[in-house]
Amino acid sequence: MEPLPRDLERKRRALAQALGRPVIIRGIRTPDPDFRGRLRVEPHRVLIEYQIREHGYFWHVPIIADLLDLAAAGQTSAELRDSPADPSAARPGQ
Repeated sequence: MEPLPRDLERKRRALAQALGRPVIIRGIRTPDPDFRGRLRVEPHRVLIEYQIREHGYFWHVPIIADLLDLAAAGQTSAELRDSPADPSAARPGQ
């Protein structure tokens, strides 16, 4: 993963300190074209994964920011998608 912008890195460190566990952020490749990212708060870590699309573009930065905000708000799992799997479900942050 490329280094995070400074404000996101500060947010990641603050969240890790507040929750008392490391916050791991990693890019993944998945065949699901609608997948944007996910959050899982686990007993010994917080895992944030985002879809890698093209190297060098920063489209993933707002996705990471949204997932960090959800974890900071106490959410333990979330998945962000371009199109909700359930059309009646609203995407967080919208």
